Amino acid sequence: MLLNSRNNLFVFNFPKQFMPKEIADKYRKYLNRIPGNVIEEPLDFLNYTIQSINLPGMGYEPVTQMQKPGRNMIYRDTKPVQELFQKEFNITFQLVDGYINYWMLMDILNYYYRFDLVKRHLDDLNVRVQDSEGNVLVTARVMGPLFTKLGDLSMSFADNVAEFKTFDITIAYNEFQVVIEND
Repeated sequence: MLLNSRNNLFVFNFPKQFMPKEIADKYRKYLNRIPGNVIEEPLDFLNYTIQSINLPGMGYEPVTQMQKPGRNMIYRDTKPVQELFQKEFNITFQLVDGYINYWMLMDILNYYYRFDLVKRHLDDLNVRVQDSEGNVLVTARVMGPLFTKLGDLSMSFADNVAEFKTFDITIAYNEFQVVIEND
């Protein structure tokens, strides 16, 4: 019997190099002051607040060519397959008390956007898709990613009830690779 897919069977974490040491040091003191907090490292805290990921789709517009007067034929595009992907994806985070993960990501975006920084691209990012038993089936690798957008933060005095809210970041990339795990 085939099982329906479950949307939560993926593993995604930013690599250790994603958060520069100076930013991690800046937020570590705050995280250690939170009562009952068991997550000491800022990157682990950031990874913990990830809620969802939208991987890129692919597609193209067919080329239309007139064969005879009044008759058009369509053909596939001649672009390489990598150029058919949308070249960006979104990660959704849960907003937490004090919006601390939002401020972390803002500092990280500012860090990677600095002009005095030699390294412009992040390390490759991996999304591992699992089956219902936790076995990794597919690894979707995003190569040459750039952190391009931090979504809006909406605050209001009219909302004084704690509720589940999210924000997004957008990451553009150069290449998308799918690896089928054959263990």
